[in-house]
Amino acid sequence: MKKEYLHINKGFSLIEVLLTISIFSMFMVALIGVLSIGEESSSLAGKRIQAVYLAEEGLEALRNIRDENFINLVNGSYGLVKIGNQWNFSALPDVTDIFTRTINISTVNANIKLVTSTITWQQNLQRNGSVILTTYLTNWKPF
Repeated sequence: MKKEYLHINKGFSLIEVLLTISIFSMFMVALIGVLSIGEESSSLAGKRIQAVYLAEEGLEALRNIRDENFINLVNGSYGLVKIGNQWNFSALPDVTDIFTRTINISTVNANIKLVTSTITWQQNLQRNGSVILTTYLTNWKPF
């Protein structure tokens, strides 16, 4: 009887080892998944921050153009280009790295324009990212 008892314990030890290996494997797969998702999320957040900065830069550029002369804010869809120290409109959206910026201008009334700065980019293979900032620009020196 003693021999049978030892044989049964050896079988349980093998089952315990296999169970431990499978639990450890599942833990490692979960850990690797969490790390890869965290890395991708961090990358996407960084790109979104860059896009927000570019959209805000577009609105600031329009404020500079408005300060030169409100009449320069003509309705339409534009890109921006900086020549020397001065911002100007371009016929096509401007591209910075992976980001595309489009500026839209529309009239609210004679002294107010609605301005939208839109940034788009390819976030990953499945989806695009976009940031849209909107403001009103007024003709603060009409006379």
